[in-house]
This record gives sequence, structure tokens and C-alpha cells, in this order.
Amino acid sequence: MIATAPSSIPASEPAVEAPLSLAPRSLATRVGTSVRLLFANPWTPIYTPLLILGIILLMNLAIWGIVRANIPAEGEMAEGVNGGAFFLFVYMLVVAVQSINQAFPLALGYGSTRRDFLLGFGVFALILSVGYAAILATAAWVEESAGGWGIGLQFFSADALWRSDWPQAFGFGVLLMMLFFGIGAATAAVYVRWRALGMYVFWAGLVFLLIGGAALVTLLDAWPQVGEFFVWAGVLGTAAWSLILTAFCALAAWLILRRATPSQG
Repeated sequence: MIATAPSSIPASEPAVEAPLSLAPRSLATRVGTSVRLLFANPWTPIYTPLLILGIILLMNLAIWGIVRANIPAEGEMAEGVNGGAFFLFVYMLVVAVQSINQAFPLALGYGSTRRDFLLGFGVFALILSVGYAAILATAAWVEESAGGWGIGLQFFSADALWRSDWPQAFGFGVLLMMLFFGIGAATAAVYVRWRALGMYVFWAGLVFLLIGGAALVTLLDAWPQVGEFFVWAGVLGTAAWSLILTAFCALAAWLILRRATPSQG
């Protein structure tokens, strides 16, 4: 037998992988991720409300056109004041509730912090508020320029403010839209944290707060002063004061959601 000499080739040592250096993501990147998550289904915040708005407008044009066509030439008829476009504000409140309730547990599951998610929701709300306020202000301007679409229909320009200059109408729309988003965010935070019981307590407390405030003003006989304030501030000025309530709702949403867990959402 021929003896084989042991191999002098050393066994290969296992390769040592260099540790991956993961740089922390910037705040803008983290917030942007939350914004993209909230816009993941554009049908709810964009396509559906615009589709509903278009259908309501076409229905009103058809109905008011039929009414106008049946008025004798010598007859007179006032303009049709509808204001159906303002359903968008209530709809955005619903969008805020749905978005937070659905996206909050997903965002935490993907590693987002509560602060990043709420900042992303703020950007989400601001984008929609600016977009819809621009649409409403532009539509009101077109409607006014076209004499109510040629048939005297005031669908977008139901209020004198919307018939004023475009910047004022746009600013009013943004402020009012942000207020509804703020109320929706606070409502959604209560639901995520405490579910149905929290909603009952929240709305009952809100009703009692409003009734109590009205009763206090009545007790102090301060309704004339309240009316004078609204007259002095004007519609746009009054809307600017709503920023206080919007900020309060945002703070409430943050304080509630900071202790909420994904299982609660």
C-alpha cells in the first residue's frame, strides 16, 4: 500500500462578514413614509370625494336646468343656492377617522414611531386641505364668472366669501378643512385607544361642553358681545381663530395616541 501524506493545505477559514452600517433615516424620510402609507389607497381621500362631487353637481345642474326651462319667459326666479360642495368638509372628517384607524397599526408594525406617524398625518391633511381649497375656490370663481353655469345655480359660491376674491376663498377653505381634519384626528385617536366606549364618552362630553358654553354665555347675557366679535372678525378672521381649536385637537390626538398600541388599533 502506498501511504498518502497528509495534505498540507490549510482548511479555509469561514469568511467574516463586515457588519452593515445602517445610517439612521432622516425625519423627512420617516415622515414621508407615513405620508405614502396614508396615500396608499387614493380612492378614499381623492377619487371618491371628487367623483361624488361631480355627480352631485351634475344632478343639481340637471334639476335646476329643468326648473329654469319650465319658468315662463316673463317670469322671474331667484338664483338657486345649494352649497352642496361643502359636503367635502364633513367627508374629510370621515377620511381623517378612517385613515388613522386603518393606518396607525400598520405604521407601527412597519417600525414608524407615533410622532412620525402624526407628523405624516399632518402633512397628509395639509396636502388635501390645500388641494381641495384650491378646487373649491377655483370652481366658485368659474361659477360666478359664468353666471351660475348659465342657469343661476350657486353650487360652489353659496356664501358671499366664496364669491369674493380667490385668495380669501382659498385661505378660508384651507383653515376650515384643517379644522375638520383636526376634529377627525382627535375622534380617531379616541376610538383607537378606547374603542366604542371612548366614543360614547367623547361625544357626550362634547355635547355637554357645547351646551354648557351656550348656557354660560346666556347666563352672563353675553350674546351681543359674541355677535359683535363675529362681525368684527369677519368670516375669514373667525376662521383664523379656528387654528386654536385645530391645534388643540392635534395635541389631544398626540397625547392619546402616544399611549396607544397596535393591538388597540
